[in-house]
Amino acid sequence: MAGKITHIEVLGQTIKHLHHGNSMEREIATLLDNHSFQKYANLGAIAPDIFYYYHFLSPYRSAKAQFWGDLHHHKNNAELILDFLDQIQEMEEGDSRSKLLAFTLGYICHTAVDVITHPYIFYISGDYYNKDPQISSLAQYNHLRVEFALDSYLLNLRWGMSPRIYDFNQYVDIRKKENGTKIDPIVWSFWQKSLKNVFPNEFERNYIGSEKRIIPGDVLNDSYIGFLEFHKLLDSRSTIMRGLLKVIDTITLRKIKASVLMLPNSESIDIRIMNEERRPWYFPASPSRVSQESFIELVNRSANESKLAMTVAYQYLLGESKRDMIVKEYGGYNLDTGIRSEDVKAMKEFAPLEDND
Repeated sequence: MAGKITHIEVLGQTIKHLHHGNSMEREIATLLDNHSFQKYANLGAIAPDIFYYYHFLSPYRSAKAQFWGDLHHHKNNAELILDFLDQIQEMEEGDSRSKLLAFTLGYICHTAVDVITHPYIFYISGDYYNKDPQISSLAQYNHLRVEFALDSYLLNLRWGMSPRIYDFNQYVDIRKKENGTKIDPIVWSFWQKSLKNVFPNEFERNYIGSEKRIIPGDVLNDSYIGFLEFHKLLDSRSTIMRGLLKVIDTITLRKIKASVLMLPNSESIDIRIMNEERRPWYFPASPSRVSQESFIELVNRSANESKLAMTVAYQYLLGESKRDMIVKEYGGYNLDTGIRSEDVKAMKEFAPLEDND
């Protein structure tokens, strides 16, 4: 996964591009800029990632949620987005429709960012899916270290902002205010319905929850609330939490490496991660493909591709773009490998940047 801030920032950059496009693209930008719908677009931009890491004190719940995270990243992405769009086509104009369209457009942005940035992130992080737990654990640690460094770097570059003052949850909090334990039901119902349509077998076997209402343990709602609680607990503004994680690292002689769970300050970022010198790197699942793009170049390309894909989606709603064409252009991509393959085990080429600490 690209980091949460990277996803939000690329969405914002995409909106800027749309504002300078044709009349249809400016219409999309106006929707996404609307204060009533912004959080829904932001949630869409991080939606496939809410299933990871956020139940770290409950391995059982983590495994159940991770199944859905992997499914969102590895299979039928174009089909899921098309099902979102088909639902929206059947809705009357109004705020509910606009919220769900904003969510869907944000989701499209997420897929563009992952397809473009993930080959680089996995290449410099290591073999995340290796069956050897020692290898995969190190790669997963590196993955977090890289993504959080990229997020912090982008904050400083774009806004001159330190992670010590950045409040993430405000951008994606669409909880019902009565008790704060439920995602907005219109998003829950919309998302769940498409999962059932696109992944009927997986839904029948693995979906935890009811189709009628949000009940305790519902995997969509639980993952979303867990995501918010995780980032509330590990708020990068908290001096106390930073200190606690450092103490844990000291006591365990950095065997746990708990400090990786917080966004690093800009001065402690390993600058090699940005690839400003444009070193060659390879697609882990297709080593014959080589690139020299820096992280910022990948971010900029993601915004351009996101703009194009959002425009195609909007045209589809207007009957100006055909389903077959969209599947041909966008179908089959794995959000982790960045190529048309469901198999993450195809990733074989890695050159992890060793932790300097």
